[in-house]
Amino acid sequence: MSTWGVAFISLGLLLTAYRNWFGLVVIILGAVMMIVARNNKKKAAKLEQEKLQEHKETKIKSRK
Repeated sequence: MSTWGVAFISLGLLLTAYRNWFGLVVIILGAVMMIVARNNKKKAAKLEQEKLQEHKETKIKSRK
């Protein structure tokens, strides 16, 4: 999870509690930040897995 996303959501909840409607915008911004961070993390893990698999395949080919 994105630390900044959680911080923005917390700030937004605090602002909303004091009847400041700008807090809703901050909450939405924090949620978007968390979603983007999660997607980037998944892409990085998938890319790393593909690199590892490719490395294993080249090792096997070099033995033959």
